[in-house]
Amino acid sequence: MANKSGVISVASRSRRLLLGALTLSLLAAIAPARAEEAVKVSLNAPFDGSNAAFFLAEERGYYAAEGIKPTFDPSGGSGEAVTRIGSGTYEFGFGDVNVLLDFNAKNPANAGRAVYMLYYRSPLSIGSFAKAGISKPSDLVDKKIGGSLGDGAYKLFPAYAAVTGIKADSIKWSYGDLRLRESMLLKGDVDGILGFDSTMYFNLVRQGIKPEDIKFLYYSDAGMDIYGNAILASKKILTEQPGVVKGFVKATAKGWQDAIKDPKAAIAAVKKRSSLVNEAIELEKLEWLIKNQLVTAESKADGLGGVRAERFGKSVATVAEAFQLPNVKPEDVFDPAYLPDAAIRQLP
Repeated sequence: MANKSGVISVASRSRRLLLGALTLSLLAAIAPARAEEAVKVSLNAPFDGSNAAFFLAEERGYYAAEGIKPTFDPSGGSGEAVTRIGSGTYEFGFGDVNVLLDFNAKNPANAGRAVYMLYYRSPLSIGSFAKAGISKPSDLVDKKIGGSLGDGAYKLFPAYAAVTGIKADSIKWSYGDLRLRESMLLKGDVDGILGFDSTMYFNLVRQGIKPEDIKFLYYSDAGMDIYGNAILASKKILTEQPGVVKGFVKATAKGWQDAIKDPKAAIAAVKKRSSLVNEAIELEKLEWLIKNQLVTAESKADGLGGVRAERFGKSVATVAEAFQLPNVKPEDVFDPAYLPDAAIRQLP
């Protein structure tokens, strides 16, 4: 009897285990998928080649793999991206680290951080036509210059003026929406405009302007050896959900790595989001950014995402002095704690 009971007991136990496993499998099958963390992302501009990598990362499932569901919104420039994360209405932004520096110094209670550097050479510049005769900073005096109040180039012009020794109030300013800036130049309403070289260049070429007729004065050529656009994170998400920050940075880094490897795929991804995108022009723009802003001697050696302490320290000091901002420290602007593995940061 004992042996028989033992056999029955073992068989019964096996059936219970099998039923338990089947129940767990069934529950797993019908259980809802893990909810993705919804985040809002302010881009640096309207949807275009400069931010196509974000859409490529989304299309390839990199954000979903990190449990993140991003919503990407266009903006009027880096200034708007910075104020959006500063207000806490957006978790992430893509904007100029120097504009963030200025914001943080004036709004320490709402200070976000740059968490992944992308532009190793600042594209900030003054664009003009050759006929305007603007070939050096002093040529800007008494000229009429167009800018967008929310754009990083306008916000940082006082720093450029301070470094070059010209007076900002010697400029005759005309303001307009970022999307109308080139129209002001084309109509002859202004002698020059402020912005990113690639944005201005391709918008003007699209209107039939010959490349040789477009001239740029770069902020970097005046001694402002500054970094440019980075991924920005709000104070709120840095404090409350650092894991989401790490996941977002990792996914975005993979998207940019893929975009550098295959720019056409990135443009195809943004085209799906905005049907009005001119694929040929935006592909040229992305390739321009890769060549001139992302791929430098520094990023080749170190990979994307980080900054060199000495250079960044000098950059912060230059901008802080121009803006007359006291006690600005590099760590108040950039935090490397969220950088992904080196393999994801390497240029392809």
